[in-house]
Amino acid sequence: RLTKASRVLVQAGGSITSLSARAWASREAPDPSLLVNACPDRLLLFRVVEDEGGSGAPGLRLRRSFPTRHREQPLRSCFCPLMSFRQGACVVTGSEDASVHFFDVGRAARATVNTLQGHGAPVLAVAFNCDESLLASGDAAGTVIVWRRQHA
Repeated sequence: RLTKASRVLVQAGGSITSLSARAWASREAPDPSLLVNACPDRLLLFRVVEDEGGSGAPGLRLRRSFPTRHREQPLRSCFCPLMSFRQGACVVTGSEDASVHFFDVGRAARATVNTLQGHGAPVLAVAFNCDESLLASGDAAGTVIVWRRQHA
């Protein structure tokens, strides 16, 4: 049985198009996290806190905000678990600019670490396979591109 523990207004006047939870801990992100695609133009990373304001209810604390092209489409994003353990906490998102963007959570400036181009329409969804050797991205025109990670 689930009961509502807390309610948080994440983006006043905008829509939430994706939620992605991360429960594993790393040096860069020791707490559970929630990745939120929010209109307009934001990818938000929250830390999930157990006791928000002494109420005993769980809550969210904004950790980072990343700029994206997100006005109308239902964009989705995900965490990069294995890449995060090797190179720092990393997230990936689709974008209405027809690209896939990778952001390093630990970088204060120039958080974009990679941009994949090849779609002809807004990229709506991204997903890794279990060992992160493949990334699939899907766009609003019905195209799926499978990207293979090159090992250095």
